[in-house]
Amino acid sequence: MTLGLLALLLAGVGAGWLLWRLARSGSASGARNVTMLKGVVWLGLAAALFAAKLWPLAFMVLIAAGGVAAIEMWRDRAVEEREATSGRASAPAKIMDVDEAAALLGVARDASAEEIKAAHRKLIANTHPDHGGTDYLAAKINEARDTMLARLQG
Repeated sequence: MTLGLLALLLAGVGAGWLLWRLARSGSASGARNVTMLKGVVWLGLAAALFAAKLWPLAFMVLIAAGGVAAIEMWRDRAVEEREATSGRASAPAKIMDVDEAAALLGVARDASAEEIKAAHRKLIANTHPDHGGTDYLAAKINEARDTMLARLQG
């Protein structure tokens, strides 16, 4: 049995073990499982190249796999350190007040529900993502409408 066929056999056993492990855990979203899956794919590619007697290319694939793994580990460690030093992962969302909502919609602070809905329709027609706007602008306009309507209800 040649070294290439042995490498293919080992890659197949590794892939089978990983699939069995993923099936048992019921979750394929874990970062460790994804990393192991990438490793099995890289090793399988290298094994196929070894079996085809393309030794130099197989060694280049193994070197590239090591480089990619090192970069991913460095990036993950840097992200963890940045989140640990910042004290929190993201800033809390600011709740829109009535004055800001009225200014955004272009209505008075004491506008009626019909005026609020009409201003919302006019703004959202131009800023909706389907019409060239952005998700952020549409969300802010919707939040302004909801804030103003909530003021009327209670």
